[in-house]
Amino acid sequence: MAKAQATAPAPAEEKDALAEMNRLLFEAPIAELAESQGISIDEAVALRVEKSIEAAPLPVEVSVRPIVPQGNLKGFASVKIGAVEIDDFKVMDGKNGMFLSPPSKEAPGTRRGYRSTTRVLDRGLQERLDALTRDAYAQAVEKLVARVEALRPTPIKEQLAEAAKGAEQHNASHKAPAREKEGHDDR
Repeated sequence: MAKAQATAPAPAEEKDALAEMNRLLFEAPIAELAESQGISIDEAVALRVEKSIEAAPLPVEVSVRPIVPQGNLKGFASVKIGAVEIDDFKVMDGKNGMFLSPPSKEAPGTRRGYRSTTRVLDRGLQERLDALTRDAYAQAVEKLVARVEALRPTPIKEQLAEAAKGAEQHNASHKAPAREKEGHDDR
């Protein structure tokens, strides 16, 4: 066992080797990458592209359609990860706040009668989706409230008060007509 530990590279050496490989892959000239790996320039270019694609973060977007709450269900969402869009996530409000529940379909042979059709396996991605969901839900509700406020008619009392105020201003801006002596009929 002591022999196995002596031959294993030290963590600092592994860290340095990883840092050097990252430098070659992402920063060094292609010729240096090809020479260090013993590959052709074309293979070095393909390797750099492949590793760059693996390292690039995928854009994630969530759009929410709020509904009249039905228990914990607050709406439905679409999740776009890169060029893939998945519809029918359920926006749920649980004891720890709002979260996304995966889409599901009927499955008579299961205990609950439904089975998930999508799963989020990465905990970090699930937390990111939940945070994006909270923001998207708040924005969607804000838009709905603004739309309702814009469409809601002004109450009659407020309309009458505004009209009276406008009439007072209009009347105040005009002079009262001069009174003339009333002429008598000389009949």
